[in-house]
Amino acid sequence: MYDPALPPQNIEAEESILGGILLDPKAMGRIVDFLVADAFYLRSHQEIYRATVSLHGKGKPTDLMTVSSWLQDHQFLDEVGGISRLLQLIERTISAANIDRYAELVMDKYVRRQLIGVGGEVIELARD
Repeated sequence: MYDPALPPQNIEAEESILGGILLDPKAMGRIVDFLVADAFYLRSHQEIYRATVSLHGKGKPTDLMTVSSWLQDHQFLDEVGGISRLLQLIERTISAANIDRYAELVMDKYVRRQLIGVGGEVIELARD
């Protein structure tokens, strides 16, 4: 059901991206150049993606063990839902085959949220 009060987002696509990265670390190379962490609607997803970007940038794998260790070392593992949440992302993901398309969807929703924010600012400026 569509809720006009809910900002544009696609949680399922976010989960598929993260699960795909955890399943197939090579998939990261297909999206890292255009998908930004802030594009994720959920903060926990942003933190998981930041971990994968950091690891990828250092030439390290973005598998379950390495990502969970990075999150633990940076005090984010509990915040993102623990290792059980990372396992859940993997279990919900069939493959990383469509990761590019999901990244495009997430970026599209992010741009829409930004446009809504700017539109609100313009309205406030006009009222002042």
